[in-house]
Amino acid sequence: MLNELIANTMPFMPKSFVRLFAQKYVAGKYPEDAFQYTEDLNREGAVGTIDLLGEFTEEREKARETVDMYKHVLDNIVSRKLGTNISIKPTAFGALVNMDFCTENIREVVKYAYEKKIFVRIDMEDHPYTDFTIDLYLQLNKEMPGSCGTVLQSYMKRTLKDIEYIAENIDRANIRLCKGIYNEPEEVAYKDKKKVNENFLDALDLLFKNKAYVGIATHDDYLIDGSYELIKKYGLNKDDYEFQMLLGVRSELRKKLLADGHLLRIYTPFGEDWLPYSIRRLKENPAIVGSAIKGFLKGGK
Repeated sequence: MLNELIANTMPFMPKSFVRLFAQKYVAGKYPEDAFQYTEDLNREGAVGTIDLLGEFTEEREKARETVDMYKHVLDNIVSRKLGTNISIKPTAFGALVNMDFCTENIREVVKYAYEKKIFVRIDMEDHPYTDFTIDLYLQLNKEMPGSCGTVLQSYMKRTLKDIEYIAENIDRANIRLCKGIYNEPEEVAYKDKKKVNENFLDALDLLFKNKAYVGIATHDDYLIDGSYELIKKYGLNKDDYEFQMLLGVRSELRKKLLADGHLLRIYTPFGEDWLPYSIRRLKENPAIVGSAIKGFLKGGK
């Protein structure tokens, strides 16, 4: 309860104090931090997906800066031979400014990545952008087959229908499946944890049935066990799916998944706009607060 209380008061605390708790979730402020962390992940046997933090921008100039930064990231993935792809958010590319402007910015980055044979994950944000994100994913894959994938969230009531819609429009979808983190209204999202978990496994079952490649993004033992059962049910090989985790979460699970021979991808965010992302993660997982306090009291050990 104390951890949850502290997590909920984080938005009102000084940034320097929040950073104490948030640093496990973010690679750093600069792209070099993400590159270094990715190299460490690769040595460990995992791969990454690099994400520039800074969504919901209302400035054209900042959206264009995001395009340029991702090109810089893609250049370094090639030159450094990093085992990683990239994740992008429509609102960081100008969705709040103009949808056509956003679409062209994202197309530019996806094309740049496609020419370098690097996959792009178009992240899913809150529900006003769901239709746009799915349709953009399908559109870009028609233009550049296999260039990108998107994300579906099991707390959304529409997810099973979205899977059917995607399956009707693409031969083999590439989907990251996660629970979802945005504070959505009850009319569009499940609030009961049990129902969210049930929908996750139902969605994963339907995705596998439709021969999608799925990034199974969870740290929940119940969902991982359920995923194993579905992998067995469909007789999948280990190159038919992957597991995905957040940076700084459940290192023991990370080691187990790698030891079991699964492909594991770690979400690796960086950027100066780390504060909103970190606060969302701390609210989602208040236990990290207690862990950080213990580390601080032990002098960082």
